[in-house]
Amino acid sequence: MALVRRVDIMGPPAERRTGPQTFVPQGNAPIGVATVPPPGGADAPPSSITGAVPAWAANAEAAAVASKGAGVGTVAIGFVLVAIGAAIAYALNKWGNHADPFQIGNQTSAYAGLIVFAGAVERFLEPFAHWLPGSRTKNEYEQAVAALTNGHPGISLGAVATAKAKLDRAQANRTVLLWALATAVATAAAGASGFYLLHMIAASGWTVDIPFWVDALVTGLVVGTTKAQESRSS
Repeated sequence: MALVRRVDIMGPPAERRTGPQTFVPQGNAPIGVATVPPPGGADAPPSSITGAVPAWAANAEAAAVASKGAGVGTVAIGFVLVAIGAAIAYALNKWGNHADPFQIGNQTSAYAGLIVFAGAVERFLEPFAHWLPGSRTKNEYEQAVAALTNGHPGISLGAVATAKAKLDRAQANRTVLLWALATAVATAAAGASGFYLLHMIAASGWTVDIPFWVDALVTGLVVGTTKAQESRSS
């Protein structure tokens, strides 16, 4: 749910910009709303007294629009990308370089290696991030917020909530695509380099019968999930 509050955008009434304000006639003031003295006090000239309640007080103070999750098409594209990464890892293991698994001293070293591996994948994907959904809708949302703050007559709080809902969906699509790309790239890289997480953390006396391409996919999923969590929190 995309919920926006006027106070969150424009600040409390006392902190909003000062200037000429339009006042609702006092006789039409909503019940239960305290009247505010007009500029200049009670003795101000009639020309400057048009009422006692500022126009923003008569408007809605909050608006909400239902936000949708990632689109079905985006999710389908994400699974296709993951499948491509797994296929590359399978091909490398079966017909390619046949990379041997990394050898590590302990599980702590495996965790440190995973952090380095995930960081390398993130740096590889960073130049392509600006092509993913979210930038245009973020600009539209910020423009709507600015227009509302500046008192543009064509922008309502509901329009800002609608722009926020579109931004939420674009960010959900972006998160799914980032997860899929990071998973696919990490899976292919694991298959090419032998960075197999399950084989690395297995006990020394345990014979691992998991196919290397499956281990590469598991490694890619761990890296992709880490990237998706970072995208969701940013």
